[in-house]
Amino acid sequence: MRKLALVLIVLVAVALGCSEGDDLPDAENPSPDAGAETESEDPSNDPGSSGVLLTFRRSGGLAGATETITIRADGRGEIEGDATPPQRLDVPPELLSQLEEELRTLDWARAGTEPENVDCADCFLYDIRSGGQRVTTTGMGQSGEELRDLLALVDEIIALSSTD
Repeated sequence: MRKLALVLIVLVAVALGCSEGDDLPDAENPSPDAGAETESEDPSNDPGSSGVLLTFRRSGGLAGATETITIRADGRGEIEGDATPPQRLDVPPELLSQLEEELRTLDWARAGTEPENVDCADCFLYDIRSGGQRVTTTGMGQSGEELRDLLALVDEIIALSSTD
């Protein structure tokens, strides 16, 4: 499991290091979706309901895998994905406090701001939801700068869960 966590950390680093290009037409630009969720979405997916603090999904990368991490306000959570069987996790209080602070201070608009014409074949696509806010982004440009600490914290939580 430590190897899996290490691979995930390396993949995040690769995704953040992808280049910005201007050879893609705007229609192919992976448009970020930042801001409050719309009322028409399924309320059971709203991280503010049923005590869910964070729903974090990343897909893509070199392997094209999808991974979803759900963390409740009490620190209990689960990881589900293509590459591994579902796992339960218990976030220690100090990491849970850091996560709450990071989500409280996150600039959701900046987290969804990407450069035009993103060109990165092996990037991750992140779908992050918390407290009625949602951002879908590749994490490049301003988005990557804003999400850097949150992504590192999520990776730390995953790595910790893999040692249990």
